[in-house]
Amino acid sequence: MVEACACGGERLSFPLPEDCREYFPGSPAGATLCGFCLRVEPTEGAPDAAPDFQTVSDAFPRDDGDGARVAVLLWMLDSIAHYRSEASELAERLERSGTDPLLVLDRLAREDDIDPHFDLSRRTTQLEQLLYDV
Repeated sequence: MVEACACGGERLSFPLPEDCREYFPGSPAGATLCGFCLRVEPTEGAPDAAPDFQTVSDAFPRDDGDGARVAVLLWMLDSIAHYRSEASELAERLERSGTDPLLVLDRLAREDDIDPHFDLSRRTTQLEQLLYDV
């Protein structure tokens, strides 16, 4: 964990996987994830190694790349109307790699030590509708 977020939570700095950089304006090298409010912000610098996302919650996948992809998905869910197709694509990529993104998001929404800055349960439902056309 590094520097504090505006909410007071600690931020986890991580390198963005190559396949996720295109989603952020300017294709930054890294991003930060607040362990309390789940706010994700792009950064120019990035650590050389991926952090342990399970320090935020054991809901995150153990795979470093998938942990970073879940964080990017959280960033997209904050503006899901703008990132509908990208969020759907990223969620499907996570599924193909063995991570159930809806289960991860549901578990994060139920965490007592996390207070997302947006309605995570509602956005998860919206993502599910995108994925399964329900």
